[in-house]
Amino acid sequence: MTDTTTQWPSADDQAWGDRLRLRLGLDGAVPAGTADEAVADARTACLESGRPAVELFGDADTYAHEVVRDRVPVEDRASVDLAGGTPRSRWTLLLLTAGASVTVVGITLLLTSGWTAPASPAHVALFAGVLLSWVAILWGLLDRRAGLLRRGWGWWTAGALGIVASSTVAVSLRDRDPLVDVPVLVVLAFGVALTVVAVNLKPPASAEDTSRDLPADAWFERLGGLLRGRYYQSRATVRHQVADARAHWEDSGAPHPHDEFGSPEVYALELLDDSPAPRRRQRLATAWFYTAFAGLCGYNAVTAVLDDGTGTWGVVWRCVAVALFVGMATQTWREHLRDRHRAR
Repeated sequence: MTDTTTQWPSADDQAWGDRLRLRLGLDGAVPAGTADEAVADARTACLESGRPAVELFGDADTYAHEVVRDRVPVEDRASVDLAGGTPRSRWTLLLLTAGASVTVVGITLLLTSGWTAPASPAHVALFAGVLLSWVAILWGLLDRRAGLLRRGWGWWTAGALGIVASSTVAVSLRDRDPLVDVPVLVVLAFGVALTVVAVNLKPPASAEDTSRDLPADAWFERLGGLLRGRYYQSRATVRHQVADARAHWEDSGAPHPHDEFGSPEVYALELLDDSPAPRRRQRLATAWFYTAFAGLCGYNAVTAVLDDGTGTWGVVWRCVAVALFVGMATQTWREHLRDRHRAR
């Protein structure tokens, strides 16, 4: 029933449709055509019935999950985590993180230094080290959500060590003279270019399912990793679910767990597809992360205020970072409390 009309009946319906498109667009398992079709179908239903979208379909985020479940094959849905990410998109994440970071640095330099800015060895070492370490932390998160818990911890350890190392090197080089005066517009243009490339870069196609080649113990270990890392289940719950799956497989007489359940990704999704608990726990973890980061930024800002050598702009951008993460933490906590209220 897809319709080519692009006008929604009301501004509230338009906002609902924009939210639906955003949620579908952020899910790496949803093809662009599927997202366009779902939005068009919802708009047509509103126009034909004369009823608002929220009355017909409910909350846009909830309906987006229903669209994904109904219109995207389970194998495709199982290939991404709850946030729509996949280790296959790690290079996109690298470019996007680098582009966003360089763009922010460019804007900051434009406000604080004008058209050119000195690049000292300390600044270069600190920026490069923190950027690469942050990328390693994000890669670790992708691997953890893919069920690769040990690899995730390895990336996180490397990221933490990288931040410490780059900070130590920067402190040791802080008295060195600047290397060169950098045109700020070049920095800003480079950051924007990296961001544009990252946004338009298509991730590689889904890899062929090789879980059949895993030993049975490794198959169940991957299942446990997915339940723990992607779906935020407790250790006790994961042990129970994996034990149940193993007992069922042994009773079935199937030669391999794949013959009974399919891939670990598909089976983990089928176990928890209708449960709101994983997304609720994910939002709680995100809220705590933003809260902790807001506290770290707050400490940094207070330290900058007490340090007479920081300068006005140094204090300003630190306070902006505090406001940003406090806002993100507040919004996420609000959404978490709303989820808890709905679950009662």
